[in-house]
This record gives sequence, structure tokens and C-alpha cells, in this order.
Amino acid sequence: MNRRNFIKFNAFAFFASLLPLNNLLADKDNPIVWEVSGISTESFAALFNALGGLKKYIKSDISKATILIKPNICLPYPPENATTTSPSAIEALCEYLIREGAKRIIIADHTLQDTSKFNNIPLHEIAEKNPEVKLILVNEQRYYSPVQVDGKELKETEIMKLAKKVDLLINMPTAKHHSATHVSLAIKNLMGMIWDRAEFHTKLDLHQAIGDLAVVINPQLNIVDASRVLLTGGPTGPGKVIVENRLFASDDILAVDAIVASRYDFGGKSLPPKQIAHLEAAYQNGIGELDLNNIKIKTIGFE
Repeated sequence: MNRRNFIKFNAFAFFASLLPLNNLLADKDNPIVWEVSGISTESFAALFNALGGLKKYIKSDISKATILIKPNICLPYPPENATTTSPSAIEALCEYLIREGAKRIIIADHTLQDTSKFNNIPLHEIAEKNPEVKLILVNEQRYYSPVQVDGKELKETEIMKLAKKVDLLINMPTAKHHSATHVSLAIKNLMGMIWDRAEFHTKLDLHQAIGDLAVVINPQLNIVDASRVLLTGGPTGPGKVIVENRLFASDDILAVDAIVASRYDFGGKSLPPKQIAHLEAAYQNGIGELDLNNIKIKTIGFE
């Protein structure tokens, strides 16, 4: 961060800290999606300040709370491929949480390949440097428990046990194209929290099943990593990657997906959020807001 941007950040942070929360938070009927410029510990500090602080999500002693970060770690590919959540973004979030007093942070995902292929990913270094952080690749069925789902297509599945045991679940996908679902964002990222993903593709209507999954898994906060955006060739790449150096965040999982999906031409075309089948399915399930006219966008930047 150069000196001018540093001064701008501190001015914003000071001013925001003086405002009543009602001036920073949206009406209940109009969810906010926060667009944050820059990927740093300071970016996350400004974001959480705008959201109402970490205490908004953790009412008890933060030092005794368990925070689960659910990124996209589906593949052992380098960050430049933009197929997974940026390690730099995850590290910056962890640094912010530790600075706020967090003592137990778990980074967990169900990868698409054998865990032995992930031995050299940068996330291991984050856990090694910070005793407060633990990385778990939940690729064994013992990490999951069965649940009933009140969905139109999905009636039962096995969900990561950690999801029900933590004090705060932060859903942190990357922003990328997906050949089957058009986009892979916050709602699609929930598939990394179930044991049997194959049935979604072989036995169920994929789009409706994803929309139903959002009924039973409810992250308190969703942060879409758009430091790099994979526009084509997803979900595995290679494809066209653009560097955006920004985050999109909201308590409303559907609202943040709607904004990000409308911002970029994924797959070489722009689709209205209502034309993305799994987002529409989630909307019909009452998960959140999909109408762009009803979503407020607020920016936090250093530019």
C-alpha cells in the first residue's frame, strides 16, 4: 500500500468507526454487498468494521470461539490459475482474525483430488506460521454426519460435522466460471462441505440440489475472493484469468452471488442472475435476494 492509499484507508477507518452501525448496515429488506478494493489485513479490517465488527458474529469471548473458514481448495494448482481461493486472501483474513483475538481458526475443504497431492500448497505454511490456524482436508467420511434436507430435490446428505460445531462459518469461495453451473461462487462452494458430491451430478437435478443445499448450510458470512477471476475453462482451468484485486462480501449468500455473477462475463457471456439455474433454485427456496434492484452495493477502497 503506498503512502497516499495508506492515508486514505486510515481516514476511512477512522470515519467509519465514528458512524452509528445503522449508517453502515442496510435495511433488513435490502441486503448489502460490500465491494472491497485490495487484498490485505487492512482490507479485512475495513470490511469487518463496515459489517459491524467481529462481535456481530461472535457474541461470546472471541479467544474461546472456533472460526471455520471454508475456501475453495478443490485442486492443488498455483494461485495464478484462479481455480482456488487465493492463499494470500486466506492468510490476510487469518491475520485479521488473530489480531482481533481469535485463537482457534480452522481452514477446511473437501478436495477433488487425493490429499497427498496437496502437500505443497501454501496453506500449509499459513498453519505452520500461526499456531492459531489449523488446515484440515476433510476427505474421509468420518468427518461427516447425515442430515435430512427439506429440499425439492435433495432430501438427505452428509454434511461436514464442523459446520454445526463452530461459532462462525465464513464461506470464502473464489470467483470462477463453471462449465456445468455457469459460475462457481458462494452457493456452489457449499458442495465442498458434503461427502457425496457424485450424486448431485448423477442422481439429482444438479441445479436444484445445489439450491436445496443452501437450505441446510447457512454461513454467517460469505466473502467471494475476486483477487483473480477465472472467466473461462472452469472449474479446473486453464482458462482466461483477469486480475481484479478485490473482495465481495455479504451476510446474504445469494445477494453476493448475484452481484459477482452480474459483474463478469463468465463463460464468455453475461447472464442475468435469475437465468443461472442454481441461483434461481436457491431464490425459490427463500435463501436470499436475487433481484439486483433490491441489493445495495457499497464500496470500501483505497484507490
